Amino acid sequence: MSHLRRLKKETIGVLAGLGASSDEVAASLQAADVRGVPKDNRSCAVAVYLTSLMGSEPSIRSVTVGHCSLLVHLVGPEERPAGHLLVQLPKPVRQFVAAFDALQYPAVTRPPVAVPESVNSGTAGRACPVTC
Repeated sequence: MSHLRRLKKETIGVLAGLGASSDEVAASLQAADVRGVPKDNRSCAVAVYLTSLMGSEPSIRSVTVGHCSLLVHLVGPEERPAGHLLVQLPKPVRQFVAAFDALQYPAVTRPPVAVPESVNSGTAGRACPVTC
């Protein structure tokens, strides 16, 4: 099995293991002591959780979570970008993301870090990496 197929399969397994409902996903993230920022693709609770689990994988630069899918941003030799791996979110995780963005899970929410306006890259709000 190729590295990308293995990585995608593992990611799907981790997401499915979070729970069978949005409440179970929230409980799993809370049990893992994960806190995220609503409406932030890179800092939402699911992205923080996946980044903590997958962060030791040298080919992964970051994880971006949208409404219905996520992108794993990959790096190649010499830390050069090596593309993206698209993974569809399971229904319970999609439901959690929507509820999390609506501030329905304060136990896994943290306030955003203040960023000076000159540094803001315009990434506020959550965009789906692909059409849902």
